[in-house]
Amino acid sequence: MASVGKLGGVVPYTSYSARISYLDSHKETIQKFTRAIQKGLDYVHSHTDEEVADEIIDFFPDTSKEDLIDAIGRYREADSWAETTTFTKESFDHLQDIMIASNELKEKVPFEELMYQVQ
Repeated sequence: MASVGKLGGVVPYTSYSARISYLDSHKETIQKFTRAIQKGLDYVHSHTDEEVADEIIDFFPDTSKEDLIDAIGRYREADSWAETTTFTKESFDHLQDIMIASNELKEKVPFEELMYQVQ
């Protein structure tokens, strides 16, 4: 057995699904959400597994702190957390390759058709 995180490479999994009209009229909300995700990534990369566990333990009431620390350590060892919220064409194509291989997607969607830059 092997870790999916180690074998999978960089896979973007945090994204927004919204109508362009919403994105256009709620730019500040989208920017705040993006900054919040980045702040979380920065925290994970600058704190120990135990410190991260202390911050999130309340969200996992059925999990011991020790198990949570172990899980965080496995994520860190597999380099599962991105450094940035940037969603690249390469990572998007990689995600689609995985979805095609698992028969969840028939064909790739052009990156440009689904990506929207909030200015």
